[in-house]
Amino acid sequence: MNPALRRCQRFRKLSFSLRPARSHQYSVAFQPRNLRPGLSSTVYCQTHPISRISLRKASTMASEPQFAEGINAEQLRPFLNELQGEGWGLDEDKIGIKKTFYFRSYFKAVSFVNAIASQSSTKKHHATMTIRFGSVDVHWTTHYPRGLTDKDVSMARFCEQAAELMGAVQEGQGLRCGPGA
Repeated sequence: MNPALRRCQRFRKLSFSLRPARSHQYSVAFQPRNLRPGLSSTVYCQTHPISRISLRKASTMASEPQFAEGINAEQLRPFLNELQGEGWGLDEDKIGIKKTFYFRSYFKAVSFVNAIASQSSTKKHHATMTIRFGSVDVHWTTHYPRGLTDKDVSMARFCEQAAELMGAVQEGQGLRCGPGA
């Protein structure tokens, strides 16, 4: 039986014991995009049409980063610790790293994204980036094999260099939108 399905069944037993006695029809819904071989399935236990609980997040609440299969964690850990000292943090699933960079102009923020895009193309490793007015969120993770890899750490270090070249500033010193900005 699928481990995620087992967790779902355990959750149903727990949630059933915490609720007043009622008749509910339980169903399990799988997200099709997660059912490819090699990826873990996200399973949702549905006890009521409007109550959904993602067990993937609950099952990965480890305090340690989750390194990809085949990665020497002890070799990568010092570099990861260095990045965490520079403001990088683990994502919610502990399989990636993320940071928000702040800039004094929108043009500098977009230039920063373009520098990352150029290096990403060269290294064949791409980030999830969100451009906001005066800031850029960068998230690095490896999808296959799933977890942190040296590519994530290397590209995060590149981001630090690019941010310095583009004139990144501390939070609160960046461009703001609105009256009096």
